[in-house]
Amino acid sequence: MKGKAWSIILTGSILLFSLVSCASVPEDTMISTVATEEVQVVQEAAQQLAFLDAHHLLGNTDVATATHLMALLQDNLENANLPAAVRSQLTAFRGRVNLILGDKKAAKADYEEALSLNKSELQAEILGVRLGLIPDIGNLVIGRHQQPYVILEKALNNYKKENYLEAVAQFDEAFISLDASYREAYKQLRENAWRLRNITSGGEQEYRELLKQDSITLYQMIGVIQGQGDLLYKYTGAKKLEANQVLRQLKTQGLFYSINSWTDVNQLSKDTILTRSLAARFLWNLYHDRRGTLGNAPKYSHQFVGGTSPILDVPLDSPDFDAILGCVEKEFLDLPDGMNFYPDQPMSGVDFNESIKKIK
Repeated sequence: MKGKAWSIILTGSILLFSLVSCASVPEDTMISTVATEEVQVVQEAAQQLAFLDAHHLLGNTDVATATHLMALLQDNLENANLPAAVRSQLTAFRGRVNLILGDKKAAKADYEEALSLNKSELQAEILGVRLGLIPDIGNLVIGRHQQPYVILEKALNNYKKENYLEAVAQFDEAFISLDASYREAYKQLRENAWRLRNITSGGEQEYRELLKQDSITLYQMIGVIQGQGDLLYKYTGAKKLEANQVLRQLKTQGLFYSINSWTDVNQLSKDTILTRSLAARFLWNLYHDRRGTLGNAPKYSHQFVGGTSPILDVPLDSPDFDAILGCVEKEFLDLPDGMNFYPDQPMSGVDFNESIKKIK
């Protein structure tokens, strides 16, 4: 955590977030009832909760941070002089932490307590949404300044439901109005949503899970291709084959051989990670084999004899020089930074899926 730095960054936004959620009380009245040290407590708790929440949604629950935050909240809630507005917010925060730690019963008790302290507390209502007690966050009656927080919650909800394209739009809309700290906390979720934006919530669950993988094996690569329908029928005889059988057929048919030099395809197994260079080799061979134009596959190495490679990290003597240049020119694959191909990096499921669709 970036404690002190984030405490400074969050000052403006957390004031608004934590103190105007009671629609029945004027903002200036609410703010005037809260002492500076109490605002700082809310700031620190909100900062930790944002990062804890984002990590949890990414599947990386930080128990140490959760424990620390729980102790911070509990310590401050023991202050008998704490205003009801602040107590309601911190109690709702505690409920969020309990939910992250898997204690739904305690989280529900915190939800009820937070509402008893302030029936219009936005954080309590967000907790209610997370608990499933409020079915639709869009039905909340909120003030104009609270809308970005609700939009952010909608983005997170759509992310969990795998409605990634909607989530991207809502993340971006929320980040326009929210303090930059929220973008920092949830940026990985937004980046993931953008990367997965073409995955729909329909279709087979196994196929969708493959697309969400950051790296895939050759075995999983076959699963991704099979999710595209009949692309491999030429090699399987239109038969329903297991992935291992399909992989053997593809190796036998030469789809993993290098265009530029001899390669031992026997070393490739179902557990071999599909790198970008290996993906280029496979895509380039598949593209030409389907069209009967394998004789044209090495045209780039002929063009650049005696010259230099136009791609910084793909030398002329690379066994996949033609495959990589061909895939980049045909836009099956890209140069992530405009200059380098990064041949040894693994292919993600969704990126390979986008590439294979362009072969059809």
